[in-house]
Amino acid sequence: MNYHNSILLLIFNLFWCFIDGHQFPERSYKEIAALFNAYHENDERALIFVNLYITKAKDENDLKKLIRGYEEAIYYSAQSERKLLYADSAIISALRSRDVDHIARAYLGKGIIYYYNRRQYKPALEEYLIAFRYSKSSEDLYLKNKITYHLGMVKSYLGYYSEAAAHFKETAKYFGKKAKEDENITLRINNERGYFNSIYRLSTCYKHLRLYKQEDSLINIGLEQLQKRKEFLPELGLFRKGKGIQLLRQGRTDEAQEQLIASRDILSSARDQASLTTVYFYIGKLYWYKRDRIDAVNYFKKVDSLVNKFCFITPEIRSNYEYLINDAKSNRDKDRQLYYTGQLLKADSIINADFAMLSSRLYREYDTDTLIEEKNRLEKKHDKDLALIYISVGSGMLFSSYMIWRSRKRERRLTQKYSELLIKLKESENQQSVGGLTVNSEEKSLYSHDIIEDIRSKLKGFEDQKLFLNQNLTIPTVAKMLGSNRTHLSYVLNVHMGISFPSYIKELRIRYITKLLLEDSKYLNYSIDALAVECGMTNRQKFSSHFLEINGMRPIDFIRKRQQELRDS
Repeated sequence: MNYHNSILLLIFNLFWCFIDGHQFPERSYKEIAALFNAYHENDERALIFVNLYITKAKDENDLKKLIRGYEEAIYYSAQSERKLLYADSAIISALRSRDVDHIARAYLGKGIIYYYNRRQYKPALEEYLIAFRYSKSSEDLYLKNKITYHLGMVKSYLGYYSEAAAHFKETAKYFGKKAKEDENITLRINNERGYFNSIYRLSTCYKHLRLYKQEDSLINIGLEQLQKRKEFLPELGLFRKGKGIQLLRQGRTDEAQEQLIASRDILSSARDQASLTTVYFYIGKLYWYKRDRIDAVNYFKKVDSLVNKFCFITPEIRSNYEYLINDAKSNRDKDRQLYYTGQLLKADSIINADFAMLSSRLYREYDTDTLIEEKNRLEKKHDKDLALIYISVGSGMLFSSYMIWRSRKRERRLTQKYSELLIKLKESENQQSVGGLTVNSEEKSLYSHDIIEDIRSKLKGFEDQKLFLNQNLTIPTVAKMLGSNRTHLSYVLNVHMGISFPSYIKELRIRYITKLLLEDSKYLNYSIDALAVECGMTNRQKFSSHFLEINGMRPIDFIRKRQQELRDS
């Protein structure tokens, strides 16, 4: 249907509604729904009929129908601001209904708007966690799996790909099974959509985990099953994007270009701006590899335009600005270089802030809750299976004995490591700086004695002022702080202090936080995330692994040993 016919249809429908409302009995919900169901998502022409549905539900005080009306209004609204207004109305109505399923679904719906339409991850996670809490007492497995899927999306964004993959495996299994069981075509399509989205997201986790065979298998399944399914066109666009990225990685640029261009056209039509931004980035990379700088830069600029328009960035497309900076440098365009450098710094600050907050909230409010529920479930099962426990008590005692022996052995090892660490820390109290390697005179002759001593002196000030606590430090940044350059600084660190720049920063931070844990007991009550931030890191996993590398034990074990030492003293 062309544009003019669409206008004529809208005028006819408005006229019909006016005549119908004045001369005939009021239409049923089913009849009104039939009017707006003919429209596509984000087509605001449907809202006049959706508002008839909402008005009818308000007049009849039918909360269930009112909530559905607001959900339909969200679906047909084109602007995210309007979607959020309807989402708030849905939440208010759901809370009035006191139905946990309605409430969980309403909060989930608002979170989806923040995540997909606005790419605002913090408020999205807030809504997801509220939905998760309400869904605990729900028996609606579809709703629970939908929430699990969206929490998996946040974990995938944070880079916790193994954990996200577990979520997507769970939801793919559920939605895939339900799609085969449902005879109702609408329910079947909803479950199929959940299945295809789950296996696509799972394929992206495999990509980041370098499990390329598993990734290829899932992408091929999606492409094979969706080729002739017009109702799943947006999902097909995602799988074409995945295939294009895969082919680009394999160096098959012509085939990659075909897939990425097809994905671009589909996602542009579906108005999936976030996925489209990623496609633009990879098309830019493709042209860059082909040495077509003009087309490459044009696509990288499209990415920057969408990032500015929708105010979002992901780690995957961060290097878009590195390409633009390199291009500006090669063209000696200082203004563009300065602008894109600013954009890159802004992107890093957004990503780092998101990572610290989102990671902390997920582990504190979702993973901990889930573990507690699993513990309670196991305890209940334990009570029910008491007879079985009596039968297997012999083997249980043997296993317990083994675990006690293993635990005591581990505890003795930790105690020894803790004691050795205390001695090491005490011996290093008088040490002026990290490193301190002595080198031969030939190596020292590369730079003058004055230059070397000047840098070492400034590094001492850098340590005394605790400037290493600043986040996102790079060797050029620190060199600039010292009034030197990266070549001189790198030489002094590697040759005269016997340590690389990353190891130098790492050791300063871990030494600092270890000293705090020993000297001030309040830090023993901090979470691992908070301790990481305290010493200039934003990633709890890196912090824990760095602490283990330098101190020989994980921070959680060190804290426990320190608390035990304080109790025994």
